[in-house]
Amino acid sequence: MSAGVSDFLKLWTQSDQTSERRLQKFLLMGLDKIVQEQSDVLSKIKVGPPASGPVVRWMEEWGYPSRITAKLEENAMTFSGKLFGKPLEIDTMRKVIREGAILERPSDGAQVKVNEINGLIASVSAYGGSSISDDELADSWDIIAEVWSDYRDADDPRSLDRVFREVGTQIHAETFEIPKTRKNTKYEIVGDEVEHQISSLLDKLRRQLAYAVLRSRPFHDGSGFVYGNRTEESTMCGLCSWPLITQSEIPNPKVYVNKSAQALTKEDLDNLALSLWLDEQADLNKGQWWIVCHPLISRYIHDFDISYRRTERTDTGVGFLVDHFDSKIGKSFPILSDRYMRPDTLIMVNFDAATYGYYANDRMDRKEVSTQGRYQRWLISFQTYGVVIRNPRANIGMIYGLAA
Repeated sequence: MSAGVSDFLKLWTQSDQTSERRLQKFLLMGLDKIVQEQSDVLSKIKVGPPASGPVVRWMEEWGYPSRITAKLEENAMTFSGKLFGKPLEIDTMRKVIREGAILERPSDGAQVKVNEINGLIASVSAYGGSSISDDELADSWDIIAEVWSDYRDADDPRSLDRVFREVGTQIHAETFEIPKTRKNTKYEIVGDEVEHQISSLLDKLRRQLAYAVLRSRPFHDGSGFVYGNRTEESTMCGLCSWPLITQSEIPNPKVYVNKSAQALTKEDLDNLALSLWLDEQADLNKGQWWIVCHPLISRYIHDFDISYRRTERTDTGVGFLVDHFDSKIGKSFPILSDRYMRPDTLIMVNFDAATYGYYANDRMDRKEVSTQGRYQRWLISFQTYGVVIRNPRANIGMIYGLAA
């Protein structure tokens, strides 16, 4: 049975051994549930295992793409863009394109076969009865298949490189003190001054944690993010900071959309879902996909297609409630309105891929600080690590710059 806020406050100021054991065993561990129940987004993000170091690090790899950027001119195709998180190189291109590869241009269905590769340029020919034309600009080509025979040698074997991602920690701390005179004075609207002060302080810490899990950014030294004990600053990464980090690697304005102070539309949400699915290979059939926004932004969603709705004369309620969005690609997304979100930002996120947690042996703690006067002083603190989100490019997209 988890403890509630009132139970937590009853034991907070008691110092006997029984109360201390109960505080450590039940209340400090159960405070997560109290915090999460009072924050919409935090209640959806799982609490992970404790971290034993100042940095939480995990390994990821870029999957094989299904598209590549190239420009066709006569029988020569020049490849460009980025692959596996970095500018295209000969070695990385050969992990995706080999001689015999069949490529298709989505805009008109024209197919070509790669005959020979020389650096980043390949000689190609029309395939499958296609009539091919030159590209005015570099275009995306789908990688369809490869032509093999029983006697073809397995040259240019495939291999994937792996990279590390990491998040750091942040200490949340507050001090609380109360003079003996005020502690023993009864006020008309305050039954217990100590409980009242601590309750207000815990509420502030709860808001601080909610803001940090959503919007905290790691320290940046001007050239890159700095994590761990290389700086005294916070190195925690919030949920909404991940699009900023991933888009600094390979920009995709279709999944990191700047609205330039314009209002949100249905097309914005449809395009974001489509781009996550096609461009970033997001698996929208797996996990818990939600649309998360500020209450000011949710007003626009509630008014989508309002001119097509009607109410009956027998209805006694006023207004419309929209609790999910049905996209044109056939996927439905529940909508979560949270006041701790930035008012100009909306994210589409898979909560199953995200966790946050605490530093080892450093959950919510209280420490009485000895003083020389007639007052009590307490230090309330805990340390959390940032939001760990596996494969962030395929699990979160953002629309920002919205008119709120």
